[in-house]
Amino acid sequence: MKLGNIKLLFIHSNQPEDYLVDTLFHGLRELLGHNCVDIPRYDGMYKPLTPGIKAKLRGNGFTIYGLLEESPELAEKRFFWRKDLEQYDLIIIAHLREQWQLVWELAGKVEPEKIVIIDGYDTPAFFPYVSLGWRLKSCPWTYFTPLSQSKYFKRELISEGACYSLDRFLPRPLRQWIPLPKNAYPISFSLPQEKIWRGDNAEKMKDFPTHIVDKEVASKVQQSFFSATGSDKYIFTSETEYYQDLRKSRFGITTKRAGWDCLRHYELAANGCVLCFKDLDFKPPTCAPQGLDESNCIIYHNYDELKAKIAALSDNDYKRLQKASYQWIENNTTLVRAQEFLKTCLPNKKI
Repeated sequence: MKLGNIKLLFIHSNQPEDYLVDTLFHGLRELLGHNCVDIPRYDGMYKPLTPGIKAKLRGNGFTIYGLLEESPELAEKRFFWRKDLEQYDLIIIAHLREQWQLVWELAGKVEPEKIVIIDGYDTPAFFPYVSLGWRLKSCPWTYFTPLSQSKYFKRELISEGACYSLDRFLPRPLRQWIPLPKNAYPISFSLPQEKIWRGDNAEKMKDFPTHIVDKEVASKVQQSFFSATGSDKYIFTSETEYYQDLRKSRFGITTKRAGWDCLRHYELAANGCVLCFKDLDFKPPTCAPQGLDESNCIIYHNYDELKAKIAALSDNDYKRLQKASYQWIENNTTLVRAQEFLKTCLPNKKI
């Protein structure tokens, strides 16, 4: 499926492992083809994924990297992007902390409604309210960056003053009166459609995958592997082996780490694992991931509760949860996310 009537620039800092930015770009390129122009070339997203790039990518480049086809036609569009600004319906700016000066540059050249901000950082603070004390001392002019008229998409979207870093200073009764910015929009990670597996449940021979991110659960499961938040230690170096392990597992353990949203949620669901999401009921409703609840996953708070809930499931209960989980991942492919994004940004265009 390609849309030929929409053109956009996708400006990023070519820093890998911002999964929100990476997956959104994948979906937009899938939807728009060469009318989605990445500035600069998004190296890790293209085939072939070289061993040198793969070795340095977090998670060994599984799931979303090295999938797109390059085209010589894009080189010309990249080179002359500043001359061709008026041709584009949207100008997306990702990695705002590194590229906020671009907002100033473009503000006098295009309508502010054309500029769209993508914020995939783990912190709930909006730019420029990140590193509040340092920024006030060293970069106070960033507080005047003209962002208020541009749509601002954020996955860790949390109210009560967190968007302004005021949650650290004000008591909750006061924070509850602080609204989200009017130009704020929720957005979540996504996963390429081609990565969804629909195999035989007879292959599911164990309860949990080898890699478990809940330390308590990992301590109770034999031969499991636990990695702390931010760790660069991995048990699998091959995507095929990683997926095979997931496909043998009935359930997938996940939890909040640096942020609530994580590519792991989507990988587990895409490989037929029923999600077991620790403390999901504590997640702010505006924050990604969206659409997960007791209808399609198991919510737990400790190992004993998890084991009790799993033990209480009948075969039909499991199949019902798994079917709902597959429906959730189908609603969260990169193509679906790109369509939702464009409908929000361009409500008068036919998507």
